[in-house]
Amino acid sequence: MQVATLVRELGPAFTASTAAVRVTLDAIVGSNAVSEALVSRLVGAMARTGGGALDGQVAQTVTTLLKDKPMVDWTLVAAARVWDCDVFVTAVLEKNPAIDWLSVLRMLDHKDFLIVDTVGLSVIINVFKAAIKDIFKFPIAVFFGQWQNPKSQLSFLKHAIFSAPELFSFSIQLGTSRRVLSEALLMGKQVPQAVMNLPWNNLDLLETLATISESGGLDVMEDVRGIFDVASQQAPEILLIGLAQIPSPWTTLHKEVASSLVVIFLANSSNQSAGFVTSILWQVSPNLLVAGFAHVYTKDPSQLSRIFDIIQELKALSQILDSKHLFFVLDLAVLAFRQGFISLDKWLSDRLQIDRSSGQNLFVKASLEYIGEKVAAAANLGSSAGMSANLLPVEVVALFLKGLKSSLTTPELTAFFKELVTVSVKVYPQLLTISDDASGIQQIAEPSNAGGLAATEAESQALNYYGKVLKGEIAISQIIELLRRFRDSTNPREQELFAAFSKVHLDEYKFFPQYNDRQLQITSTLFGSLIQDVYVDAKNLANSLRCVLEALRQPLGSRYYRFGILSLAQCQSRLGEWPHYCSLLLQIPHLVQGNPEIVNFITPLATAQDVGASASAAASDVGGLNSAATTTAAVPATESNGSGETKQEDKPVFTALRLDASTEGEGNQEQFEEPTEATKDKILFNINNVTFDNLDSKADEMKEVLKDVHFRWFSQYLVVKRASSESNFHELYLALLDRLQYPTLMRNILHETFSNIKVLLNSDKTVTSSTERSLLKNLGTWLGALTLAKNRPIKHKNLAFKELLLEGFESDRLIVVIPFVCKVLEQCNASKVFKPPNPWLMAIMKLLSELYHFAELKLNLKFEVEVLCKKIQLDINTIEPSIILRNRPSKMAAQKKIPGADPGTLAAANLTQPGEDSLYPISVYIQLPNLPIFNLQPSMKRIVHIAIDRAIREVIVSPVVERSVAIAGIATRELIIKDFALEPNEDKMRKAAHLMAQNLAGSLAIVSSRDPLRVGMITQLQNLLRQNGITEQSVSEQVVFTIVADNLDLACSVMERAAAEKSIAEIDEELGPAYLNRRKHRERSSQLYYDVSVYAASRYPSSLPEPLRLKPNGLTASQFRVYEDFSRMTRVAPEATVADVPDRELKSRDNSLLQMEDVVPQIVTQAMEKMEVAISELEKIIEDCTSNSISQLPAQHEIKASLRVMSQFMISFNREDLLLVTGQRIVSQMYKAESLLARECYVVLLERVFEFSKKAAKEILSWFLYSSDERRLSVPIFTILIRANLMPLVELDAQLARLIDFGKSGIVEFVVTLIRAVLLEDAPYAPSDAFYHSTTMLTEIAGDDESVVALLADVKSRFSISSLKGKDGRDLESEDLRESLGIIFSEWVKIYHHPASSEKTHKDFVVQLQDLGVLQEEDVSSMFFRVCTELSVDLYIQAKLSPNLSPYTPFQAVDAFSRLIVLLVRYCVEPVGANGNSAKLDLTTKILYIIVLVLVHSHEQRRSQFNQRPFFRLFSSLLNDLSLFEDQLQSVYYQILYKISNTLHTLQPSFLPGFTLSWLQLISHKCFMPKLLSAESQKGWPFFQRLLVDLFKFLGPFLRQSEMADAIRLLYKATLRILLVLLHDFPEFLCDYHFSFVEVIPHSCIQLRNLILSAFPRNMRLPDPFTPNLKVDLLPEINQAPHLMSDYTSALVSIGLKTELDVYLKSRNPPSFLAGLRNRLLVASPQPDDLSKYNQSAINSLVLYVGVQAIAQAQAKGTQPLATPLTPSAPMDIFQQLMADLDSEGRYLLLSGIANQLRYPNSHTHYFSCVLLHFFGETTEEIMKELVTRSFLSFYAVASVHFLNRMSTLPGF
Repeated sequence: MQVATLVRELGPAFTASTAAVRVTLDAIVGSNAVSEALVSRLVGAMARTGGGALDGQVAQTVTTLLKDKPMVDWTLVAAARVWDCDVFVTAVLEKNPAIDWLSVLRMLDHKDFLIVDTVGLSVIINVFKAAIKDIFKFPIAVFFGQWQNPKSQLSFLKHAIFSAPELFSFSIQLGTSRRVLSEALLMGKQVPQAVMNLPWNNLDLLETLATISESGGLDVMEDVRGIFDVASQQAPEILLIGLAQIPSPWTTLHKEVASSLVVIFLANSSNQSAGFVTSILWQVSPNLLVAGFAHVYTKDPSQLSRIFDIIQELKALSQILDSKHLFFVLDLAVLAFRQGFISLDKWLSDRLQIDRSSGQNLFVKASLEYIGEKVAAAANLGSSAGMSANLLPVEVVALFLKGLKSSLTTPELTAFFKELVTVSVKVYPQLLTISDDASGIQQIAEPSNAGGLAATEAESQALNYYGKVLKGEIAISQIIELLRRFRDSTNPREQELFAAFSKVHLDEYKFFPQYNDRQLQITSTLFGSLIQDVYVDAKNLANSLRCVLEALRQPLGSRYYRFGILSLAQCQSRLGEWPHYCSLLLQIPHLVQGNPEIVNFITPLATAQDVGASASAAASDVGGLNSAATTTAAVPATESNGSGETKQEDKPVFTALRLDASTEGEGNQEQFEEPTEATKDKILFNINNVTFDNLDSKADEMKEVLKDVHFRWFSQYLVVKRASSESNFHELYLALLDRLQYPTLMRNILHETFSNIKVLLNSDKTVTSSTERSLLKNLGTWLGALTLAKNRPIKHKNLAFKELLLEGFESDRLIVVIPFVCKVLEQCNASKVFKPPNPWLMAIMKLLSELYHFAELKLNLKFEVEVLCKKIQLDINTIEPSIILRNRPSKMAAQKKIPGADPGTLAAANLTQPGEDSLYPISVYIQLPNLPIFNLQPSMKRIVHIAIDRAIREVIVSPVVERSVAIAGIATRELIIKDFALEPNEDKMRKAAHLMAQNLAGSLAIVSSRDPLRVGMITQLQNLLRQNGITEQSVSEQVVFTIVADNLDLACSVMERAAAEKSIAEIDEELGPAYLNRRKHRERSSQLYYDVSVYAASRYPSSLPEPLRLKPNGLTASQFRVYEDFSRMTRVAPEATVADVPDRELKSRDNSLLQMEDVVPQIVTQAMEKMEVAISELEKIIEDCTSNSISQLPAQHEIKASLRVMSQFMISFNREDLLLVTGQRIVSQMYKAESLLARECYVVLLERVFEFSKKAAKEILSWFLYSSDERRLSVPIFTILIRANLMPLVELDAQLARLIDFGKSGIVEFVVTLIRAVLLEDAPYAPSDAFYHSTTMLTEIAGDDESVVALLADVKSRFSISSLKGKDGRDLESEDLRESLGIIFSEWVKIYHHPASSEKTHKDFVVQLQDLGVLQEEDVSSMFFRVCTELSVDLYIQAKLSPNLSPYTPFQAVDAFSRLIVLLVRYCVEPVGANGNSAKLDLTTKILYIIVLVLVHSHEQRRSQFNQRPFFRLFSSLLNDLSLFEDQLQSVYYQILYKISNTLHTLQPSFLPGFTLSWLQLISHKCFMPKLLSAESQKGWPFFQRLLVDLFKFLGPFLRQSEMADAIRLLYKATLRILLVLLHDFPEFLCDYHFSFVEVIPHSCIQLRNLILSAFPRNMRLPDPFTPNLKVDLLPEINQAPHLMSDYTSALVSIGLKTELDVYLKSRNPPSFLAGLRNRLLVASPQPDDLSKYNQSAINSLVLYVGVQAIAQAQAKGTQPLATPLTPSAPMDIFQQLMADLDSEGRYLLLSGIANQLRYPNSHTHYFSCVLLHFFGETTEEIMKELVTRSFLSFYAVASVHFLNRMSTLPGF
């Protein structure tokens, strides 16, 4: 008997015991040793044979071989069910201890070896595991490579791939195999570990599968294909990258799978990993990627632009353009050329050269075919302007023709090229004008008798004429005259030429966007001239006029629009022949607005009668174009057809609204005139700015500009643009109209209102669009306010409301009509005539009441009626319904199912409260408990009904339904569009969408509304009971909860129905375009429907399993059943979780997890049985273990192995309910465990449960926190949960505090013990503030409880800062002091960011610091602030280095320190006898000083690594916090700002360049700069002026350079922005300090200087410099001196010049002063790096000081200072002497100093302008005049325009 047969017959009995194996082996080999081959056969047979019981008659073989053997235990043999691999290995080793188990695995390569199930795989794994004792060393490589029996090899690999991780995992073996995603490929990119552990990440595995797919036959190939399908679903990226790395040659399946995957990644633009995959593919297999590009392009050429973007990202354009996929490469090259990335002619030349050298002409043939296809596509393209962008540019065609012409090596290619050129010239006549080889192309394009594509002789000659016109060789007048002759000729050839030219010029229409300006001008003139002078036949006229009309409809400014305008201008005199055409032109909005001269010409012609048959025919043809471009309101009542007759428009839906002469104003009969742009601007300005306060003034201004001829325009604007969308301003606009008192205008407005209402009522879009319905409702309110509210009737002949309602009912448009009617009638509330019981109003209300009660209205429509009734003070239930609907013909009754005619029946069913209406008839379904109160008080049921109804109303108007419908709509839309991509039937698609949307919306509404409904029902019911005098003794709170619980599902069903109804309209609106596309396709084509965009966007449409794959003609019956099942789904309301129920409900509903008696499904039971076995085994192991903690166990200990196995077992659950039950069981075991080791083991398992199931974590933690079961309060359990970070400390603390407050028994003892265990151990498990609320509650109730008092004392001593007491300056260098101070700051950070932190806790901390003397000891306090600053910065840097942190985490310590500084200053205690706030200011100064020291030290130590962000955040937070406490700090606030200003001056950029950007942000901070500049009496101005000077001084050296670095450019832009803010908000600051600023700004920075000099006081209004005859001398401001705060004399004092200057200005002596003045202005000790030899500060100071003194002297003499410069004086002597003595550089500096004073009108500006004018007018030197002009033009500001006007009057200027 063969070995395999023997083993199969023995079955598991073979390994029942070692003796059984030994007996069997002896029977096979006798006393010989067991060989590897035999063992391999035995293992293979065991793997192929499953286990089973020996039922009935024992197998003969087993009985014969094993029974009655003395050493064999027959009981074990008979009971054997599974293979015992350990027994087998033990017996084999007894026979042959030296057996090679690796050879055993290799010898499995035989045809009898086959793994058929997981049991077989486990036999192989377990045998090897028992043999080598280490599963991590399983030699999986044996199963890779090429086997002689691929089927056997694949059977093992297949089951290994899909096995459970605890049985076998490829990730364990990845160390011995090649990875697909190697580190070299990833290049540092992070990939999730779960992805890295997938079996597909094994490159050897993928290579083996690809190899055996070819060598194993068809069955093996299909199995491998299935494996690859699974891989493509789980990890397509890894599969594709792995297949790409396998070396060539590739198998058929390999190529197929790789190609399909690469196409999927390239075609799906939404795939986030596409970039990662393509970048790696370009490294490992560029040919595969290029082939994928070509395939995607071939399938969908529109993807080319996306492919080009990917190629650009890869930087692979040049390599891909050299590939062999020629059509793809050609189109790609054209796209690259059009985007400017390559030179097309050079690339063509290179490729053609390579093609010629190969001798195959492949590229030439492909290029010819490519151009041929593109030209043919252009020839077949319609004349739609929108499609012209897809045409091949004529320049590209010309380049290709030019390049290919020299590469034609065969007669066939030459013939093909000639045919191509001929067709190209027909399609692209511009080739004759733009090509460098136009004559050659024209010669080639001559008609040829060979080839069917040759043009006729007439067309060729017409093309020749057209080309000459474009090139200017023939004038337009000549060609027009020639065509006239051809038209009237009797010569057939000339008539043929005329027809050909007409065809050519019409064909050119689609190429106009490619024309240059000159060609478009010529063509437009020719087009219009042909219409004007040549064409008289209807066909040519209609075609030409249609082209012009369509061009005018294109966007304003486009080439088509320009063509239309130019052509229309040429044929303007003939437009009177076509009135209908003129009316079509007037319907183009942008033509009417942009070309009023044409419109004024056309308007009178539009009402004339058609003249002539040809004109009528032409107008008729053109009229057919109107349907696509005209609006509903503008479509004429009749339209011409082809025969000259007229056809009526489709009858509108609503005929109850009619327009006649009574609704039109008199202005309609007058000539309509649109106001000019200036008038429009004035009217619109008044409308935009009108308010009730300025109503009279605006009305007067409107009367001045609004003329009678503008009434129609203004009416249309007011109604369409304002009233329809701005309902809140209706009252304002009506008040304005009342002030205007124009009856004609009111009639025009009423007419426009009716017109627009009619358009909206009859529009299909209004039915589906809520936006359109909102416009209609606004117009309804407007109409009612115009008429009813002013006691004016709405005439029945204009608008019949009842007929309107009936038409809406019959046409299913009540959703449009009812809201409109209600909005109109709401205005009756403001009327004296039309209030109830007005018969007209009540007739309408009765019909509305009938609709309300009997028409099954939706909730929103009923709500509209209810709102109307409330507005006009009616009760819908007291209005007697009419019988109009119920007496309608039977057709109506069939269309609208109206319940019985007796309104009392439905009213009785509703049981509504007076004044209210039940949303749905739910009273019969209300469930009430069987209590006596309901028999004694029958009104109770009515109260319950009203309460439920009100609760439903509250929730239904909340966002619950809207949100549910929106989410359901999105999900439904995405799935429906994907699944119905091949479905041509829109009705089937609509049905599926309705079913799914209704179900999803209803389900979401139930889930999201359940809790709000429960709370609302409880509240409403309790309020109603209280209002009706029913006390809690009669109806207890428990009864209320019972009633609510019994009827909650009923209320949820109402929400479900409301959401389901609303979802239908929403999804139909979403899928409207999809329905329309399918209907159009069915009407136009008989081919299969194929939604390309949707199908290409789906991820794996072709790789889906057969049952899920999309089929032609749509979904199959089985697939569609998925959507039909939505209608059959039953819904069970979710149970409330423990955490959602109040404590009083928990008492009755709590289920202890410790006594779990729930009945679970069978699958849960089976899983739990296995888990019970595993837990029992774990308990036994724990009992035998001597270790006290799991941390003491070795890595391979049985307990840790068992925990790993149980964790893997829980992963396989993949069910929330199983994990929840498992978690409950683990919690139960935790409470039973006695040892710490056992509890730690169960906590490890509980961690896994929490990790795998959020629901289980929530439920179990809710039980721990909120259950009323006192047994849960176990200190060891809570302690170990806290230590494992499983217990949320914030929630635990809050709940414990709550229980202490409630006085729950035993809770205080538990909390005290828990806090001691968690916080007071040597190594605390939680932060010190973890039990903040609990300790607070314990403090309040402490009293005489010794345990509580002792705990609080221990906590205080452990975490308090009292350890600092007694430390002084001698301890400064001790690490203990620094550590203690650091602990204080860390505690403050925790307190500050704690959720329960408050102002009181902050104050307590500060007071504690003060009590301990931390702030009193000078040295200790300094050390404290230093430690705080350093820790803040260090914590920021450390947090930044940690990944996955919140962006706010690094700044927590910095923000806490900032707040601590402010609090310390606020609560600082002033010493006795101190004046003011000296202590607070001293403390602020000390802190800022220490911060500066730390910042400077960090800047110097770190250098280029200096990080300025934490310091910036510290100062910024400090400014913000100071602003928050401004009221508390009061007067000291601004003094602190001054201190901060001094600090920033210390940190100026010149000293700390690394802090520059932060420094600039700080000085412009919103809590610093505005506050400083707004200080009282301008006390803060000098501080900010000093900071700006610091900034300008730092920028100066960089701005003098020719080029700025990026950092300096950024700094310069920021400076400009600061100056612009100052110029706008604080211009006086710039005015007063202009001298200080311009002195430190380089002369080259004209922009900065002019910004400063252009400032003028806000209370000044500058004169218009262009005012005729403006006399600057007469301005009152000219005699006023500007306010100066800059010190402009210090520079003169520093060089000792001021005293001598004062003497000379008074006496003009001594004369030697002027002679030596130049030398006094030179730099005393020049340095090599000085920018000038002159002392610029001295020159500027001298100029300003002399000018000020000159003006003062003139005013003292009583003369006009403006005239003094023209007369000899001491100031002018100084200026003239300097101009004579100084060189060019000195003169420029002097004149610049003068020009710096030319600012807003003041005495300085006028004086110095006169000085400059004097210099310019008196001097005869050209160089002097040039210097004056240059100085002025470089620095002119506001006042310089006046100066320029005056200079222009001087000779020589």
